[in-house]
Amino acid sequence: MKYDLETVKQLTAQYGSPLYLFREDDFIRNYKDFVRCFSGIYSRYQLSYSYKTNYTPAICQIVKKLGGYAEVVSDMEYTVAKRIGYANENIIYNGPYKGPLATEHLLNGGILNIDNLQEIERVCATAAAYPERRLKVGLRVNINIGQSFISRFGIDSDSQDLDKAVRRLQEVPNVTLAGLHCHVGQSRTVAAWQNRARIMLALADRLFETAPEYLDLGSGMFAKMEPSLAAQFGNDIPSFADYARAVAEPFAAHYAHLPEQQRPILFTEPGTTVINSYIDFLGQVDSIKKIKGQQFAVLNCSKDNIGDICKMKTLPIEVIPAGNTPVACENLNMVGYTCLEHDVMYTGFCGELAVGDYIVFANAGGYSNVSKPPFIAPNCAMIARKDDGSSRLIKKAEEFDDVFVTYVF
Repeated sequence: MKYDLETVKQLTAQYGSPLYLFREDDFIRNYKDFVRCFSGIYSRYQLSYSYKTNYTPAICQIVKKLGGYAEVVSDMEYTVAKRIGYANENIIYNGPYKGPLATEHLLNGGILNIDNLQEIERVCATAAAYPERRLKVGLRVNINIGQSFISRFGIDSDSQDLDKAVRRLQEVPNVTLAGLHCHVGQSRTVAAWQNRARIMLALADRLFETAPEYLDLGSGMFAKMEPSLAAQFGNDIPSFADYARAVAEPFAAHYAHLPEQQRPILFTEPGTTVINSYIDFLGQVDSIKKIKGQQFAVLNCSKDNIGDICKMKTLPIEVIPAGNTPVACENLNMVGYTCLEHDVMYTGFCGELAVGDYIVFANAGGYSNVSKPPFIAPNCAMIARKDDGSSRLIKKAEEFDDVFVTYVF
């Protein structure tokens, strides 16, 4: 058990309820293990943390201290990275739609991966306006790694558009094509990652006379998970070491003939892989009722606090009894405070449950607090907890003015 009643009461008395609980030391250990698996095989490996997954500044600051880059897809996320002290050269700006600050980033030596031909023309216009600046860009390539869908991102590697993009950049004297980027979601198998490495290495050989500065393989690896959640994805969840062998070993072999500093940087951009399992979400039972034979427990939170994963999988939960008279439950659904029928966080609970009991949802680190809309109620606080039991506030509970400051009354 990660939490006891006395601890939970103390935390909620100090920070409010519901509450995000970031397990800082566990996150750091997991992060270091991930990097060690890759850099132990290919020394030019560099982790770039996906801000869109969870851009809580305190978490991003930890990543920075650990040597990680920032991977951003908007001006908002870029501003977070700059605010916490990142140099542009350690920020990767991706995404299909880039804001005005992408130009600032490019002019200051940042890594920018181009998504489409129209974006190339904007980069070329910037280069023409600043002929004294040397601009470095990458191309996001759309590749087939065996996925079951057509991705909408990047430039099709199987069409003439990719060669057209390379030629257009070569026409501009102060623009250098420095690398290639890919990302294919929903493809977490080792075989898919072997295909990424193989295809990207072949593209690098075709498009570059010498080795590029970097090859960025994006994200999409399984995280370490509690057994009950891992079982829902199948019996063969790859380890970090499995992924590293699939990717870093081909890179090491392919560039073994080059001195180390001439080998490309190998980027990956994990988000859920490194953060998901290290934020728990604490809610509380407000009421319990039965309607036409179906039991419901209404909590003081909603599915939006936890993220979409609670709609796709049954998250591990921990019930912390608060000492009130329990109700025997069979097939109970835990639902949220919103007025939406589909606001369901957990289905099929069997056991004893009482009003006032605390529910801890595991695996709430990705696309949770950053995706929570100001619908019905503002978002709650987040704290960081360490192994010694100490805690600190890293996100305040939102209040009325935080939501309505932009509205005109």
